[in-house]
Amino acid sequence: MLWYTLHGHHPDDAADRRENAPWYATKTEPSFSDMTAKLRRVIIAARFLPTSPGQPTDAEIRAVHQAWASASHDLAA
Repeated sequence: MLWYTLHGHHPDDAADRRENAPWYATKTEPSFSDMTAKLRRVIIAARFLPTSPGQPTDAEIRAVHQAWASASHDLAA
């Protein structure tokens, strides 16, 4: 439940479950079973992600450099 609260919750989870299981017509909150099923799907998906992160783009590198420069300027002031 802690993982779901911190990382897995999405406002549409209960609505998605109602759509896939129409007998839950009055469902308003995800059940413990819904939470564990989502965690299981995330773990399975993570097994198929690339193991090494991609290289940053030039724009991302420039954005980080700008943030560092701005932070150092703010500290000097």
